[in-house]
Amino acid sequence: MCGITGIFGTADRSALGAMTDSLRHRGPDDEGRYLGKLTGMGHRRLSIIGIDNGAQPIRGDRRDVYVVANCEIYNYRQLRDDLRRQGHHFRTDSDAEVIVHLYEEYGDRCVEHLQGMFAFAVADGDRLLLARDRFGIKPLHYAEVGASLLFASEVKALLQSRLLTPQIDEEALADTAVFGHPAGPGTLLRGVVSLPPGHTLSAVLADDRLVTAVTRYHTLPEAESDPKPFAEAAADLTELLRATVRSHLMAEVEIGVTLSGGLDSTILARLMRDLHDGPIRAYTIGDHADHPDVVQARRLAAQLGLNHHVSILTFQDFVATIPSYLTAAEQPAGLGGIALNVLCRRIGDDVKVCLNGEGADEVFGGYGEYVNRSFRTRRMVDRLAALEASGRPVSRRGREYLDSLTADQPFPHYLRKLFAENMREQLTRDHLELLDASSMAASLEMRVPFLDHHVVEFAFRQPLAYRVDWELGITKRLLKQAVLKTWGDEVDLVGSVLRRKIGAPTSVLGHRERFIRLCDQVLPADYLRDDEYGAYFEQKSDLLVFNLYQEIFVRCRGVLPDGFTMLDFMAQQARRPALSVAG
Repeated sequence: MCGITGIFGTADRSALGAMTDSLRHRGPDDEGRYLGKLTGMGHRRLSIIGIDNGAQPIRGDRRDVYVVANCEIYNYRQLRDDLRRQGHHFRTDSDAEVIVHLYEEYGDRCVEHLQGMFAFAVADGDRLLLARDRFGIKPLHYAEVGASLLFASEVKALLQSRLLTPQIDEEALADTAVFGHPAGPGTLLRGVVSLPPGHTLSAVLADDRLVTAVTRYHTLPEAESDPKPFAEAAADLTELLRATVRSHLMAEVEIGVTLSGGLDSTILARLMRDLHDGPIRAYTIGDHADHPDVVQARRLAAQLGLNHHVSILTFQDFVATIPSYLTAAEQPAGLGGIALNVLCRRIGDDVKVCLNGEGADEVFGGYGEYVNRSFRTRRMVDRLAALEASGRPVSRRGREYLDSLTADQPFPHYLRKLFAENMREQLTRDHLELLDASSMAASLEMRVPFLDHHVVEFAFRQPLAYRVDWELGITKRLLKQAVLKTWGDEVDLVGSVLRRKIGAPTSVLGHRERFIRLCDQVLPADYLRDDEYGAYFEQKSDLLVFNLYQEIFVRCRGVLPDGFTMLDFMAQQARRPALSVAG
């Protein structure tokens, strides 16, 4: 897994070195650059496949075609064999090389052949192609500036070019206040865009003018009109997951697994145990040794014979991590992700690759809103009304999203829309981008087997009632059935199926509440009222986190100053001496 960046068009490319260097954490093992007539590309490498000879950029058979990729292509061996039979010559053992030869063979439709997670750029003479995987597992951001286009795995790399002046997009901020993230492809910084999942972007110059086109190449399938019986579908799912986990174990380095004790991570750990002969490292985080996640994970690890590592997150660590977490997240994200951020640093000390259960809730229906339509929208509606009353409307995409879920409609119609919507911004912005940010900040590749496109498409071809029984309030019905039928005699695995969903990671909930109280105590009573952006927020802690985001990305262009601490920033915001959270 890697970091990519580049400049296409007429702009000066002297910033390419700084842009590439800013992604060192994504690829500490190697660096490479390509400078063509119109395209400059940089690459930072975390070597996992083709360790000895997989340096990028990689040239195709044509001398003017090059690729830089942040990818894991699980079917690359089959693709390489097919391409060799078609006359292509391979110079490396890297999975990324298949991309450039697929492009030479199939053009922009090369993406349709890939099984895996990826964000890549292909320089083809006077043309650039950008692509992002079907569900946005890997990030790719870009900005159009005059007759040039900047692109990168992370926003902070774009900001190393002085072509961009970071400014807050207030419509995106309104979206974030209501939904937790911008709706649509925009970000909180004006002009900085995330390439949507399942899309490509092509760029050329025409009369010294930048011309871009964004094209969708993947859509979710409709449910089959004549489905298999429920029990057969559950059995098929078990075999599909087994094959998927086997493909995701492909690596030339050791692989670990995150283990929360919940259903999704338990399935991955159990399948890894079946498919891997050697020792398996499993990682859990909690705020104390008796945290429910820790207790259940410890039982499972003992049953499966895993080498189990538990991290305990203290309140002091929670507060101290906030600045580095926001620097990695590149958004004023909810502080619930801090536990994952800390856990990734612990995992990254041991391994380069780890499996994670992200995506199973969106694919199989694991959240409360799948059985209670107001579970999530109630707060959104209230926040939207408050913002609109103060003259701060959300984007058109945000309004469409909320209207689609709050419309008066039969529950199956609502559920169908919910599944589709949750596979868009909710999955990408709330989960995948934060997972990528925290893992890659620790030079760690996280793989998400539940988001293999074969698994997702299988699930979406099943009837809604196979995934969720909304009348009985049963979520993840098909996935639970698969576990019970396959491993029903294993007590601790069954316990993970029957366990009440408490969310993961839950180890920060108490710390977050304590942080909110700390902010209420030390920040001025008029902190919200007197701030330029205070009306967008309900409590002081949220505004404080947003102001920290501004400090890092608007003032410091994504580079956290040396010696910067959360307590010093809080003291500066409170206009009082340095604070302490000891005790």
